[in-house]
Amino acid sequence: MKKNINNTGTWLLLFCLTILSGCQPNSGDGRASDNKRVATDTLTYQYTDYTRFSDHLVKTSETTDTTFFSVSYPVFADSTVNLFVREALLGSDTASVEKAADQFISDFDRFMETDPFPRVWVSESHAKVYRITPSYLGLTIDAYSYTGGAHGNYATVFGHYDLTDGQPFTLSDVVDTAYQNELTAVAERYFRQQESLTVDQSLEDHYFFDDGRFSIPANFAFEQDSLLFLYNIYEIKPYVDGQTELRVPYTDIDRLLTDRARRIVNEIATVKTP
Repeated sequence: MKKNINNTGTWLLLFCLTILSGCQPNSGDGRASDNKRVATDTLTYQYTDYTRFSDHLVKTSETTDTTFFSVSYPVFADSTVNLFVREALLGSDTASVEKAADQFISDFDRFMETDPFPRVWVSESHAKVYRITPSYLGLTIDAYSYTGGAHGNYATVFGHYDLTDGQPFTLSDVVDTAYQNELTAVAERYFRQQESLTVDQSLEDHYFFDDGRFSIPANFAFEQDSLLFLYNIYEIKPYVDGQTELRVPYTDIDRLLTDRARRIVNEIATVKTP
């Protein structure tokens, strides 16, 4: 029984990054702790974390360990911002961390009852503030999940929130749909250069693009001078090749950017990263 990580516009948690090694002490059903941190003078927040352990121990000839679910994320004074964080972290604006933990642990407990050789499951997800400007909040969510099989799955997903209208947004709000083909063409040029491919070299032999046609992921981040596109594992390459980063300089796509995107890019150029 295995769960896979899917990279969608809204991240559905298959929780987790940073594999924990060794046995984790079981200190009860769950715990939460807060570590204060000041962002910039635009927003303040604190990180909180929650961990839940299964009561069922998995014993082998070498170790005794237990399944766990763990998350950490920023908490803001603004409830609408917190709603965005929760939806980005859990893939739902109605789910709670506790309910997500209960579901994961319950799934493992039921599975363990029928598996003659159970393995410890792991679900970790860490949301961090990636950028804050006077009008923009960017999150990065690193996730890792193991529920059996040869290896776990991991992913990094970015979330974007416009503080001026209190709404999350996606790539189509950065480059209008009418200009997406042109954006893709510019990105392909940088991709081929990065991968040492000729202009007309086929993409079918070594990549997973549909019908061998280059495409950009919906997963992106604002950097100081470039728009970063991130392909997670299995999107365009085998697991062993890991993630693929692709940067497209703003200077090459400035004419394609929406007013919202230009405003955020200009702010990022002048606001220190938290």
